[in-house]
Amino acid sequence: MALYFAVHTLKKSPDEINNVWPELAPKMARAMAAGDTPAKCIKTWNPLPHGRTDYMFCLWEAEKPKDIETTLGKWLDYLTIDSMKVDEVDWAEYVKTL
Repeated sequence: MALYFAVHTLKKSPDEINNVWPELAPKMARAMAAGDTPAKCIKTWNPLPHGRTDYMFCLWEAEKPKDIETTLGKWLDYLTIDSMKVDEVDWAEYVKTL
């Protein structure tokens, strides 16, 4: 699996996103944990509670970007996705090689 960094732009208000979170987030989390999705969201950085309401960011494992879209499903009614394939640098591990 490759790593993808995704920038999600909100299509709906933060309040609307917060309202659907209790329904959509657990459903997606369970499906990813069970291996029932073609992609897996590793981390999400959510600035909405801190006043930044234009973007959310996620790190995904996927074979291809389309797999992320498939996994997001209903979330795509609430946000867009701009994903880019990335490599991860673990600085704590890197410094051990110096």
